[in-house]
Amino acid sequence: MYPARVAVVAKIESEMGPVVASAVQAVRDTIPVYRTLHGPQLADVEAIAYWSLRRLLTLWAGGDRTIDRRDHSRFRAIGAARAADGRPLADVLRAYRVASSVFVRHVATEYLDVLEPPDIAELSLGVLDAIDAISEEIIDAYVVAREQLTSNRAQAHAVLLDDLVAGRHNSPGALTDRTRELDLELPTRPNLLVVQSADAGRPMSDDTVESLVLALGLVPPDRSTASSQRSHLCTRREHRAILLLPSSVGRNEAHAACAESTLRGCLLESSTVADIGSSWRLATEALDTAPDHAFDGRAVLDRGDAQLLSLLTARPDADTGEVVRTVLGPLTEAAHEHILQGLSAFIATGTATAAATRLHVHPQTLRYRLRRAQELTGRDPRSAWHRLALDTAIQLRQLG
Repeated sequence: MYPARVAVVAKIESEMGPVVASAVQAVRDTIPVYRTLHGPQLADVEAIAYWSLRRLLTLWAGGDRTIDRRDHSRFRAIGAARAADGRPLADVLRAYRVASSVFVRHVATEYLDVLEPPDIAELSLGVLDAIDAISEEIIDAYVVAREQLTSNRAQAHAVLLDDLVAGRHNSPGALTDRTRELDLELPTRPNLLVVQSADAGRPMSDDTVESLVLALGLVPPDRSTASSQRSHLCTRREHRAILLLPSSVGRNEAHAACAESTLRGCLLESSTVADIGSSWRLATEALDTAPDHAFDGRAVLDRGDAQLLSLLTARPDADTGEVVRTVLGPLTEAAHEHILQGLSAFIATGTATAAATRLHVHPQTLRYRLRRAQELTGRDPRSAWHRLALDTAIQLRQLG
């Protein structure tokens, strides 16, 4: 045991929080993929930094550079986890080097008057030995995990979508590499479909997911196909399934497929890959809160419904502008102003005749405008739910 090192270790333990915070910040400043980490991901990085630095301190204080079996197992687990979440291997290894350099610099700067030059030298050599051992374990586990993931394509595709939903892909380059490994050609603006059974007591099974995918005209997860054809992903989460679809699979296709499989869903069209996580939350909150009559005559809610429900349930991220845009759609254009006026009058008066009288037009003209409004928005103003959505959007537009 080295008394001076033990004393320094005791002092560092009391200030470990700021030291780790500095190391993690240096990693985020230096490595782009770490800059957008937040929540559980950032907490995981901080926890690994705490544990790694404490182990390094313990070994240094005792004059030992030997990383034991438990350490090796821990770093293998970290390597496998980083392979699963798609974080680039080079960035992972660089993060350890950056954090270690911050730590060594802190010790050498703050405790130079307490330590002897051999103590600083031993710490530096210990860090080099540790990084060498850590790198070997992480690389080996990372490579093995990646091989396992890519060998089972159905599982690998599901894991990728899980990662996108969780926001674990922060680097476009890393996502490109991963999709190439999995022979995927994901659309730049995919549609996200979240579905659940129309019967609240029925779980979401693999067979149900396969039937849905087939009904959508796509290839089920466990069937091989040429890479040019594989442009979709699906996974399950609790009692729901999540599907990332090409833009060619729209509202009509989703409705028909869900109706055939006795499912209810929410389709968010033209999402970006970076927004998959927020789209998933918006869709699942919509399914959590939508009343039964929102599904009258259809099996799938759309972005307008989801935005309206977000507003009605007072979600912090509710966007009134999005409600107007997604519910009214083309009716906000100047060329369709007369159609919007006819729709507004109908909602206000309750009948086409009364609306026609208010606008001084023939009832047939008013009915034509209502038909055009339904064609342009996909919403029937005679339906209670659609009438609520349209009326809310019209009022918000007028207030704006």
